[in-house]
Amino acid sequence: MNAGAEVVVRGQEHSPSGRSAPSEAGPTWLHRSIAPKLRQAAKESRTFFEAELGRAGATFTTWTMLATLKLEGPMIQRALARYLNIEGPTLSRHLETMERRGLVARTRDGADRRAATVALTADGERMYADIEAVALKSQQRMLEGLSDEEVEQLGSLLDRILRNVTSG
Repeated sequence: MNAGAEVVVRGQEHSPSGRSAPSEAGPTWLHRSIAPKLRQAAKESRTFFEAELGRAGATFTTWTMLATLKLEGPMIQRALARYLNIEGPTLSRHLETMERRGLVARTRDGADRRAATVALTADGERMYADIEAVALKSQQRMLEGLSDEEVEQLGSLLDRILRNVTSG
């Protein structure tokens, strides 16, 4: 090895003496770290999507709740909270607002009066249809320039990352 040559060891630059070489930009691994990129992509994508939904008169929460009920059908409130990964009281507040707007209806069964089943109303179905187009257009914009294969691969990779960090 040449005297004075720099080598990369575990993502950090080192001089031949083993001491860290001065680096203006920090450790090399940090530039390739996926966590900050995931965070920024998620934050910017959600901000973009929320703005698009806002122009259509909806919120991200309204969209996710309508989409879940459309996809899964009527659900017990506790199951809906678990599915959306939000606390029960938070879900209740959102459902109250959506119920006042006529987007969802809650019904209680006789056996367990605490267990409310949440379902879309006709107005909720119409709002879902209106904002589904916004969601699809937003997704197209976010994925612009990616091939179908790349989108499929990205989805698979994100699923794997989620499994890695949520299992175990």
